[in-house]
This record gives sequence, C-alpha cells and structure tokens, in this order.
Amino acid sequence: MKHNQIVIVIGAALLTTGIGFILMNSPFESNQVAAYPMDQRGDHNYGMMKPGHYAAGTISSIQNDENGNPAWVLSGYWKASVTEDETGENGNQSSSASNSTSAMGKDMSKNGQFVASFDMVRTNGSALHQHQIDNFTLTEISMPNNNTAVFNGTSTVTMKDGPVSNVPTSVTGMDDNVVSIYLDPSAVNNHFGDTPIYGTITKAVQIRK
Repeated sequence: MKHNQIVIVIGAALLTTGIGFILMNSPFESNQVAAYPMDQRGDHNYGMMKPGHYAAGTISSIQNDENGNPAWVLSGYWKASVTEDETGENGNQSSSASNSTSAMGKDMSKNGQFVASFDMVRTNGSALHQHQIDNFTLTEISMPNNNTAVFNGTSTVTMKDGPVSNVPTSVTGMDDNVVSIYLDPSAVNNHFGDTPIYGTITKAVQIRK
C-alpha cells in the first residue's frame, strides 16, 4: 500500500478535518532555512512534534520566460504543517486562519508554517542560483473540491538583492500528490514567471498526541 493507516496522505482523509495538509510548526520556529537542510541527506523527519498534520515533498518545475517559453528548471524541497493551539498560546507564530472549539470547550486556532528551498537554473545549464521561502503567515483556508485544498497567506522570498517580505502566496494541494506554490509575480519582479511552482507530495503524517 502507498501509505498505511498511521501515515495519512493529504487529501480527503486530511482535508475533511478542516485542517488540511499544509504549514509547518515548531521545527522552523526560528524561521531560518539553510539550503536544503532537511533533504540532502534524504531526511524527512521533523524531530519532536506537537499534534497536527505535517507534510513534505519535492519541487520539480519548469518556469516560463516573459514570452511564455520554458526557460528555467526548479528543483528542491518543501515542508509544511498545520496545528491547533489554544487561542493566544503561540502569539509569536504565524497568525491563525480560523478559530474552532475543541472537545474540551477551549477556543482553538490553526497555526502553521510553510518553508521551501530550491535551485533555479536556465534550461541551458547557466545562471544556477537558489531561493528560499519562509515566514509564511496563513490568512485563509479553502476547499474548491474534495481533492483540493488552498492555503493563502504571505511569505518571505529570498531574491538576488535580498529577502522580499509580505509576498502574497498561495499553496495548493491536489489529489494527494501534487503541490503548487504561487508567488505574486508583481511582488518578485516576475522572477518565476506567471505560473505556479509545482512539486510533489511525498510524505504526510498525522500526529495524534
């Protein structure tokens, strides 16, 4: 089987919880992302985690130039999670997208983070460089259909002249297998073209307690 009952693949099983698959928590509290810190060694582990949903995967994408022609190859890794905390418990972490009430009657808020690190190189092999995405702030979660979850917010993206903050960011999980990362082109000087950055979902885990 692709996943057993302990490893819950992103999709209906996760999405119907209202939490979804996305947005990382405590392992990235420092909001620092070294180049491929989690996966150059083939390591998708998160260390100690609080209850919630965690996911990881690869970035493998072709981005177009200003004329709509394939021009750049992107390759790297991403991690994400979403957790619920009592309202106000983690005020220094990313803002909650919505509030809910736990079985114990406590007000809960969804907290999460998304981080990515990837190479970008021209299709002819030149101009190799790296980008990182972190400091994701979740503002909205939606489900256009049973197999799709969309997580909107803002993030910080490293660019040639330095990090660009408050970049409108939309992360979408599709049919348990594909992730798309859309960075507002106007905020990053159209650096990634006008299409999303695509990748795969290779691991999704639910921590119950």
